Amino acid sequence: MDHLVKCEQCGLEHSVDEMELTFRRPDDVIALSAEERKRLVQENSNLCTIGEGRYFVRAVLPLPVEGRELPYNIGLWVEVDHSAFDKVRELWSDPNQAEEPPFEVHIANDIPTLPPSSGLKATLHLTGPTTRPKVLLAPVLHPLALEQTKGITAHRAHEYTSLFA
Repeated sequence: MDHLVKCEQCGLEHSVDEMELTFRRPDDVIALSAEERKRLVQENSNLCTIGEGRYFVRAVLPLPVEGRELPYNIGLWVEVDHSAFDKVRELWSDPNQAEEPPFEVHIANDIPTLPPSSGLKATLHLTGPTTRPKVLLAPVLHPLALEQTKGITAHRAHEYTSLFA
């Protein structure tokens, strides 16, 4: 029997097996007080700024899953520089955005159960106007980078999902 959870977005129940770990905001936004957040943060579900100097894009970090065709995607945020942020906004609805070279970024979320992942170097790849950008980690000795390179088991995917279920 599927384990069902109530979705905060739509109010319906979804199978945990169909869900993926997702971060709603960059960690540095969450760390702000409600007053600071109201004063400094401009955000929507895809883009976020803190003041006039920090820029974030919501993306997915795909992990290949053994025995599955589709990857398990961790929905997270990356920090980009101002010029990359402007370019991403400019191309957001462009059907040819996937032709843009990748942007150098840093992961903006720590994933529970792993060593700190915030700050890991990566590249952000635009994929199309109806899909979230994709993040590929730089080759470093970090468990998340190793999982992206070598893949994970279905059990490990479930462990990620259960972090919020």
